Order: sequence, then C-alpha cells, then structure tokens
Amino acid sequence: MLFLGINAVEKYIDMQEMEDVYEEDTVLSDVELLINGNVCRYNAAVRNYLVIGTDVSGTYKDKEAVDYHGNMADVLLLVVLNRSDNNYAVLEIDRNTIMKVPMMNPDGSVNARSLMQICTAHWFGGNPQMSSENTVNAVSELLGGIPIDGYYELNMDSIEKLNNVIGGVTVTVEGDFSQVDPTLIEGEEITLNDKQAYNYIHARMEVGDGTNEGRMARQEAYIKAYLNKLMEKTEEDPKFPNEIYQKMKEVAQTNMTGNDFSRVLNRANRGENLGTLKFEGRYETGKLLADGLEHQEFYIDEDSYYQVMDKLFHLTPVKE
Repeated sequence: MLFLGINAVEKYIDMQEMEDVYEEDTVLSDVELLINGNVCRYNAAVRNYLVIGTDVSGTYKDKEAVDYHGNMADVLLLVVLNRSDNNYAVLEIDRNTIMKVPMMNPDGSVNARSLMQICTAHWFGGNPQMSSENTVNAVSELLGGIPIDGYYELNMDSIEKLNNVIGGVTVTVEGDFSQVDPTLIEGEEITLNDKQAYNYIHARMEVGDGTNEGRMARQEAYIKAYLNKLMEKTEEDPKFPNEIYQKMKEVAQTNMTGNDFSRVLNRANRGENLGTLKFEGRYETGKLLADGLEHQEFYIDEDSYYQVMDKLFHLTPVKE
C-alpha cells in the first residue's frame, strides 16, 4: 500500500533534521505563475475549483487511532472557469504525479517538502480539513502557484449516497465485472443504480487486470459523467446545486457554501464545456517512498505541461 511508505518518508525527514526546508526564491504577483522555471502572467478572469476523491487508507474513521492521518487522493480534477465568457474546462491530474509534496504538520504549518506522489498530500495535517487544504496547496504548487478558489472533497465510501441524490449516473462499463456484479456488462452503457455505482467505483482485484490504475480510470470516468449530469440538472433547475449540496453536506469536506456551489455551477451552465485536459508524461516504477517497495510514478513532460497550462490559463511570458 502506498501509504505505508509515507511513514518511512516522515522518519527519513526527521533523521535529516528537516533539511528539506522550503524556500521560495521567486516572488510572484497575484497574476503570475512559475512555469518550467519561467515567470508567466495568466488570465486573471479564471477561477479554479478542485474536486477531490479520496480512498479509505487513513485513520480519520478510526476512533482508537493515536495519530491522525488522511487518505490517499485517488481523484484530482480541477475545474477552470473563465468568468469573462463562462466557458470551463477540466484538468485531470494523475494521482501518481511526482512533485515536492508539502508536508503539513498537525498544527497547520509546513516547513518541509518531499519528492513523492501528489496523492500523498492528503495524508498530512492534523484533521480532515487540514488534509484537504494540504492537497489544495500541493495542486496549486504543481500548477505554478495558481490560486484555487474552492475545493469539494468526497470519500469514495459515499458513492451510493452521491449516486442516489442525482438519480444515477450513466457510464460505459470498463472491465469484466462478472465475478463482482453480473449486471455490469463490459462495453454496455448503463445508468448505475446505487449498489452498481458502489461496485463500479470500489471493486478492483476481481475486475479486469485487477490494477489500481483500472479502478482509478473508472472513478475518474464516473466523476466526469457525474459533473456532466449535474450541469444538465442545473440547466433544468437552477436551485438543484444547492439542493444536492445540502443532501451531501454531512459526508463532504469543502470550503464552499451552498450558495458558492450554486453560483459556480449556474455560471458554468451559461458557458461551454471546453473538454478535459491532462498532462502527457512517462510512467515509471520507483522507490521514492523509501519503504522498500516499488510504486508507480508519473513524471510530467515539460512541453506538455506548458501547452496544457497555456490552454487553460492563456500564459504570457514575463521578460526580464
């Protein structure tokens, strides 16, 4: 399990007496980003909202746990909304993206970073809110310092409730579910009932090649389909976002109010969906977590990074 290696990283940093102290050499203005080592201005009309889907690897539900630890962030989707025309796009961030992850302390401070998978950012902090904030900080830093205006996080254990409040989500079934749920037939388009949604999101070992990557792909496909249906429902009834927010309030972690949630979705509904983007790069297996095991690592290609960031934020290099 990926989280087992994080303890090793924590111990390593303790032994090094926090040598990886974070120092920010470049001072950016409110409309500047640091892209591949270069300062660029970006379109200040954009607003950014992070959707986080977590697993159950942490201790937040364990009442007997001595130390708090968050979960792994399996799904990271950034909704980029241009307020000048209300058009929006979604950036899909691979959970195994390697970066210097901020390691938030239980008191909320961050004085060290370590090179590892971005999904581990949620592990750190002193409570669920801090874990979410550390994940937000990690995504912001990965994207050159872009401000994130709101986040909405759900644990994948809440999938049945999430599916129920929107009346089911339609997906094309990926993988062979015959050992888990024979009603999920590979290649068929189906509107998932609540139990099917749970099986589709959670099952792994008995599905297809049994990899976590296959499950993550299904999770991401489900959430994107969910967002599309949410937009359709919002077009039919502008009050729907607030209703769904209230129904999911007890199981969601967010810094947005129901009115915030509603305003963002209703604004986006007046614009055009520009599609989903993701960075190209290379996959490797490595031992950055220092637990003696190999884990998947994703390294973003610099050219792809710039191209995607430019499409999303309309970059203008700042000449010194």
